Amino acid sequence: MEQQQRPGEELFDRLNREKKQRRRKVVRTVIIVIAVIALALVLLVLSLRRSVEKKFAAAEKEVLTYEVKPGTIHTLVTGSGVLAQVDQEEIKVPAGVEIDEVFPEAGDLVTEGELLAKVDMASVMSALSDTQSQLKTLDRDINNAKDDTASTSLTAGVSGRVKKIYAEVGDDVGVCMAKNGALALLSLDGYMAVDIEAEGPVRGDTVAVTRADGSVIAGVVEQARKGQLTVLVTDDGPLFDEEVTVSDADGNTLGKGNLYIHSPLAVTGYAGTVSGIPTRENAKVTSGSSVVTLKDTKTSANYDALLRQREDLEETFLELLAIYRDGALLSKMDGLVSSVEYDEDTFDATVENQILTLYPQKQMSVTISVDETDILSLKEGQEAEIEVSSVSEDTFSGTVTEISKVADTSTGVTQYSAEVTLDCEEGMLAGMTANINVRIQGTENALIIPVDALHQNSAAYYVYTAYDSEAHRYDGRVEVTIGMQNDDYVEITSGLREGDTVYYTESQNFSIMDMFAMAQGMGGGMPSGGGNRGGGQMPGGMPNGRPSGMPGMGG
Repeated sequence: MEQQQRPGEELFDRLNREKKQRRRKVVRTVIIVIAVIALALVLLVLSLRRSVEKKFAAAEKEVLTYEVKPGTIHTLVTGSGVLAQVDQEEIKVPAGVEIDEVFPEAGDLVTEGELLAKVDMASVMSALSDTQSQLKTLDRDINNAKDDTASTSLTAGVSGRVKKIYAEVGDDVGVCMAKNGALALLSLDGYMAVDIEAEGPVRGDTVAVTRADGSVIAGVVEQARKGQLTVLVTDDGPLFDEEVTVSDADGNTLGKGNLYIHSPLAVTGYAGTVSGIPTRENAKVTSGSSVVTLKDTKTSANYDALLRQREDLEETFLELLAIYRDGALLSKMDGLVSSVEYDEDTFDATVENQILTLYPQKQMSVTISVDETDILSLKEGQEAEIEVSSVSEDTFSGTVTEISKVADTSTGVTQYSAEVTLDCEEGMLAGMTANINVRIQGTENALIIPVDALHQNSAAYYVYTAYDSEAHRYDGRVEVTIGMQNDDYVEITSGLREGDTVYYTESQNFSIMDMFAMAQGMGGGMPSGGGNRGGGQMPGGMPNGRPSGMPGMGG
């Protein structure tokens, strides 16, 4: 007889069945929700795809043509920076002048004749008297020194042999000194020397030295160290900088080199014109012997120094007179006060003092970063176009005035800096943003096509010279070689001829946001990834942007 289930077991079985039923319902619900979401996504993607295909289809209908013809193409170095003031002027008061008050503050604009500082007039009178006394003293010293002249004969300070004479009759002494570092060279110890790279001989060994004319003279090794030999020969005969060949006792060539003076002495001068050379190369001279004679030696260095001191003192005297006449310190120019250096607590009237710094605001500068690929094409004096949008929509003209040769690699990219200077126009203020365009190169009468018409694969550049409007297919693929390129045009150096026609569409890029906008009817026209490119600008104009390393990819 089958055993009857107990009440507890029946309850447990019922609860277990209900649990399984609830689990199956949850699984069915999740599957249904996933299926609904998947269906919705499929419908959305199909809708977006149809919208994009419609847009692309509309765009594909607009196939552009361009007739290949000569034009002008330029590449640019572009950059941006901020306007900065240049040519600051330091406003100073002469020593002895007491300042009562300085009126302008940093950032103030001042005009010519405007009051800058109130001064103690008694101190100005005292400074004028002191300056006048100094001028009288200088005049007396100048009068005493006016007959002093530089020596008309340059002599040997010690005995020696003349090995090189740089000066020639008629030479300006200063020019000759700047070019050669001396008017003549003497040998003091009787030896010429030559350095060669060789092994074997040691200090004191005798070697043979063959001169340029084939004659052989004896030499001695003065020094042998780490494969480097220094050989001495007599200074009587061998020429300065003459090439010689050194051989060992067995006749083996050790090396070649140029002779130099082992113990040289330079004959120098600073003023006048060479009137004579009373000696010759290889001649012996004694201490005090004349090596070079001069004329037009003018005045002595002391006399010239006294004259420069008087010029400086005259300038100070005129400044004091201007302050005395005006009763105060007035501005000599229009300008912007960039800083005030006057400090009442630390002011020392016994010395010349700077009280203000002014910017005349005649010129401004912009410093831009330049890529290493462009820096060698940039030259000082090149013209630049500057855009300062906060001042005017028009462009301003400037000039490249300074190019740094020191690289900045702090950002991980090698950059150099260049400074462009322009005239200060009304409204320009330091700190305003400026965009710079500098033409670095250009080609006239080049065959050019729009960048969008150029295509590239792993093997070559190419263009299409035909289009089948019924099949909506490009034909006539022609490989080309390109030259200069910018954002709008590219030069074709081979593959096309003048009069050929290329077919293309403007470069266009689509993002996910564009696709959603198109699906919702918000996209308007076809978005363009290339800006104003292709047929929008005629050749010969100045293209925008800097040269690009990769060609544009057309339809």
